[in-house]
Amino acid sequence: MDELKFIKQGYFTFKIGDSLSQKTKEIPNGYGVYRIYANSSEGELLYIGKGGTAYTDGDFTEQQLKGRIKNKQENMRREDFFIKKINEDKQLKALYIEWFIIDEKLFLPAYYEAALIQGYYSKYSRLPKWNKKY
Repeated sequence: MDELKFIKQGYFTFKIGDSLSQKTKEIPNGYGVYRIYANSSEGELLYIGKGGTAYTDGDFTEQQLKGRIKNKQENMRREDFFIKKINEDKQLKALYIEWFIIDEKLFLPAYYEAALIQGYYSKYSRLPKWNKKY
């Protein structure tokens, strides 16, 4: 992670009763990556994702990082998915979500996502629990 450069970064926690739209309000426009942890930054890494997919003409999808974090997972609104996961796991009280806005002209969001997933995979020989495939 140290070799990756970011324009801006931040984090927030999400728990039942929170509004994901409200929690993501401070994320600036831009593309990047995010990580979701169980309970705190010291908790289990549950998911690694990105916002921003490049097309052959150099344009990007409409979905910037903020939109991606709020979008969908497993065919349900992301906020509902988070609530479902917290309700299913008695040890899970909150989600700690850290985000990073990148300069997509230097490296694509997929590059950063791949680097984060590779680092995790190299250490644990598996993907984070909520990453179904890569």
